[in-house]
Amino acid sequence: MLTTAPTQGSLPGTAQSAAPSAQITPTPAKQRVEWVDLAKGLTITLVVLLHAVGMLTRFDLAPEFWNGINGFVQPIRMPLFFVASGLFAQGMLRMTWATMLRSRVAHLFYLYTVWLLVFFVAHNLLPDPVAHGGYAKFSTVISGLVAPSSALWFIYGLAVFAIVAKAISRFPLAVQFGFAIALSISAYGSHFIFADLGFGWRNLGSYFVYFLLAVHAKPIIVKFSHLANGPRLLLALGAYAAVYVPIMVLNIVPLPELRLVVTTVGLLLGVLVASALVGTRAGNIFQKIGKRTLPVYVMMDILIALVVFAFIKASVVTSLPAVTVVAPLIVTALVVSGALALHTVLVRFGMNFLFELHPAIRGTAKKA
Repeated sequence: MLTTAPTQGSLPGTAQSAAPSAQITPTPAKQRVEWVDLAKGLTITLVVLLHAVGMLTRFDLAPEFWNGINGFVQPIRMPLFFVASGLFAQGMLRMTWATMLRSRVAHLFYLYTVWLLVFFVAHNLLPDPVAHGGYAKFSTVISGLVAPSSALWFIYGLAVFAIVAKAISRFPLAVQFGFAIALSISAYGSHFIFADLGFGWRNLGSYFVYFLLAVHAKPIIVKFSHLANGPRLLLALGAYAAVYVPIMVLNIVPLPELRLVVTTVGLLLGVLVASALVGTRAGNIFQKIGKRTLPVYVMMDILIALVVFAFIKASVVTSLPAVTVVAPLIVTALVVSGALALHTVLVRFGMNFLFELHPAIRGTAKKA
């Protein structure tokens, strides 16, 4: 799930596991948690990079090759994000409907609604060049309650995924995954209901299979993550390139449904990369970010707009070739660090309501 505070041994909002046996060495248990947080930090950083590149290239402040880089990591980014978000969500299936809807779904829909309103206010205040006209319309807030069409679609998706995963949990796994795969194929091909729905619902249809995979195949995914080493990383990268290039770049077989193959292979590569980064300097940075993904996710759109506007005003410097080449990295670093710092300040001033449904309403308040 999207997280707002550091985790210790498990992700927030999940049932705590029993204390490890004395016979179990601490390294695998430590790695299991660390690579998941790391994967979340890595993927949210890539999401910020995606949006930063989109706005920078619009103003010719970044070279086009960055779009190619985003395209290459796109089939890895969201499947890995949803797997990392669902890997410790098994407890929700054992909850009663009332408990799950109150503690998980209401919390997520609350966050989604609050930040729809924040987007509406912010984009009416942002300078015209970087304001999003759609977000500045109150009609978008209303329509967004039933059709996620903003950068917040991931939060909406987690709520929907929780409901659907629990609703189908009594069916055999073959039926559950058959449904999820059919949903993904339909979404990628824009078949049936997905022909008329916006990108948000298509994304939800495309990626539900990976959330379901995380919920039901945690031991397999964790065991696979322990295979990470240099040769296997190269093999996974080669396998990914072997499906990405002909399907996504060359379009040899013009079937968008084949993107499911690319995202699945991309997920395997992403898990190995995240696991391999554990303990490295870059991995430690991503791990820290991964423990507080929520503030980055909800604030990135507004902060990117502000930073890019500053780039526009400082075009004498930011238009220099040496700067434009790395501009997306600069913006991404400023936005991620700025979101985490701003979150700390907002919480310190008692504005927790921006990041969490009140514990008394959510049912997570400590008993006296």
